[in-house]
Amino acid sequence: MKGNGKYFPLHEFLQQQEKEQVILSFKKMEEILQTSLPQSAYKYQAWWGNTRSGTYVQSAAWLEAGFRVEYIQFGEYVEFRKSAKALLTKKRSRASRKIEMHLIEN
Repeated sequence: MKGNGKYFPLHEFLQQQEKEQVILSFKKMEEILQTSLPQSAYKYQAWWGNTRSGTYVQSAAWLEAGFRVEYIQFGEYVEFRKSAKALLTKKRSRASRKIEMHLIEN
């Protein structure tokens, strides 16, 4: 993740967390970011999606820090939960899935 992006401070904060679950109030996130969250963060589930789509640059902050959004109470708080590395990567090729399946079976 770029060190100068708007959501990089959130990335850094989450990356330093050792707990499996991190719950941040919207106010605390705005303190970490040193700016207000956009109105869409207060209204839309999609803003908090765990996707690496080019239009959702904010999700890279938590995904690349090893977290996923688990639950949102709009305007109140967000629950982040650590995720397995495999869940955070883009879709893997069929070949790599077959290799993993083979390893599990044997």
